[in-house]
Amino acid sequence: MLELTPRFAQLYELQAALLEPRLEAIGIGLSTFQLLSAVRGAGDQASQAEIARRLAVTPATLSETVAGHVRRGLLEQTRSPQDKRVRILVLTAQADELLDRALVEIGVIETLLRESIPDTARASLTKTMDRLIATMEKALES
Repeated sequence: MLELTPRFAQLYELQAALLEPRLEAIGIGLSTFQLLSAVRGAGDQASQAEIARRLAVTPATLSETVAGHVRRGLLEQTRSPQDKRVRILVLTAQADELLDRALVEIGVIETLLRESIPDTARASLTKTMDRLIATMEKALES
């Protein structure tokens, strides 16, 4: 019997339904937010291959997406100094600003969620979710 996965899927869908109009109001969609967040999260030397892995998409799919975001002025694509075959993705100042604005909107949703869970339950839930995240990351590495 499935009891966790459908709930996580429903939470994701509800969060996306709350977040998408907020993101669109600042000029980005959910997929752009995910891409920019992945680049920021990967750090200064975010290779295109690493971002594809983080987003669970093929490098070819990401290549098309990156080209569109480069044209929009949200990403810069450079060659790695260590390996010229590797493409490094960097957020532009415009992308940094949009991502910061998006994080403010996510904070609104975070507050809504936090206020619905008592402090003691939230601490336990956070630990459980961290364990689940670690389990899923380990499964992806296998």
